Amino acid sequence: MLNVYATCPPSSGARPEEFRRDLARSARWTDDAGLRGLLIFTDHDVVDPWVAAQMLLQQSERLVPLVAAQPPYTHPYAVARMVSSLMFLYGRPVDLNLITGGSPYRMRTIGDALEHDVRYDRLVEYGEVIRHLLTSTEPVTYEGDHYRVNRLSLFPPADPALLPRLFVAGSSDACLDAERRLGVVRLRYPRALQEYEPGSPELRGGGLRIGILAREDHDEAWRVAHGRFPDDPDGERQYRIANRFSDSAWMKRLSADAAAQEAGPSPYWMHPLRTSKEYCPYLVGSYEEVGAYLARYLTMGINTIVLNVPHEEADLHHAALALRHAEKLAAGTETRP
Repeated sequence: MLNVYATCPPSSGARPEEFRRDLARSARWTDDAGLRGLLIFTDHDVVDPWVAAQMLLQQSERLVPLVAAQPPYTHPYAVARMVSSLMFLYGRPVDLNLITGGSPYRMRTIGDALEHDVRYDRLVEYGEVIRHLLTSTEPVTYEGDHYRVNRLSLFPPADPALLPRLFVAGSSDACLDAERRLGVVRLRYPRALQEYEPGSPELRGGGLRIGILAREDHDEAWRVAHGRFPDDPDGERQYRIANRFSDSAWMKRLSADAAAQEAGPSPYWMHPLRTSKEYCPYLVGSYEEVGAYLARYLTMGINTIVLNVPHEEADLHHAALALRHAEKLAAGTETRP
């Protein structure tokens, strides 16, 4: 089964009343589109994701928050307790995206100077403590290099029927190792299909973060895309500077792909990334074009898709139509165009 999330709008730059409105609207759009839930980012310059998660639960009937949790911000016990408390109050799961943190500079501002790969070692312990607390019927004792707890009990206890789905995010070898050690789904930004070997197992069991701008008509989809993401030389310069100082494996890989991409008929579009407007690739085109492209990711084993922040309700409506087309193609119940 394909699980699809959208992404919560950012709070940075928004007035309080605007952000509350945007959260409520996103919750309604997500429910109406039949998606599983909403990814909620965490960083220095956004509202605490747990506050946003509770508001989303209040404003929706079905959606599941996918909350980004990182070690420097919250102890694993605090994460497990917030998950179990929200379960208790709302009777729904709260999924977790386990992340190592933002840019090295931002991590240093809060006293977190661990090297890239060591941050993933810590993340594995973080996920293990959270999982033990949510699943164990006995007090938890854990001895690691980064976390130690002794006969720690969780209250309220987690409902076994509502246990969260766990994810890690990244493309580096260290992230791949964390995925294997934790046995969770890894979210990554997809490369264009031609960058994967035929029959490659690289994406099997994983998840993608991607934007979709689909419409019934090919030309209309591209008209919307170019109107939303026009050329921006200043944005391109900012992107090159940010990439120069990043230690992110996915950023460097996608940057190389973006630099090499030429204009062509493919739905895969890197322009929003190159102009610093978004940080993921987009698929643009008709339902059939986008669906056929997505279907090839699905047949490679993808089971989760996290869509980028929708600009308007129509974005999720049209994306859902393309996704349904992709699922039918991947299942062999519909003929490829």
